[in-house]
Amino acid sequence: MNWFSKVLTQVSKSKDQLTLKFSKDDNTWLVMKEYSIMFIGSETACNTYMRNFASK
Repeated sequence: MNWFSKVLTQVSKSKDQLTLKFSKDDNTWLVMKEYSIMFIGSETACNTYMRNFASK
C-alpha cells in the first residue's frame, strides 16, 4: 500500500468516528459525527450511545 492510499484510509476512518463534546452554552454533552450532532444527553448516556453505535 502506498502512502497516498494510507492517508485516504486514515481520513475516511476518522470521518466515521463518533466524538464526545461538551456544550458550555447548553451545559450538555453531544455525540458528534463530523459536524452532525448524533445524540444529546448526560456524559454517561453519551458514552453508552458511543459504545453501542460506534463504527467498527
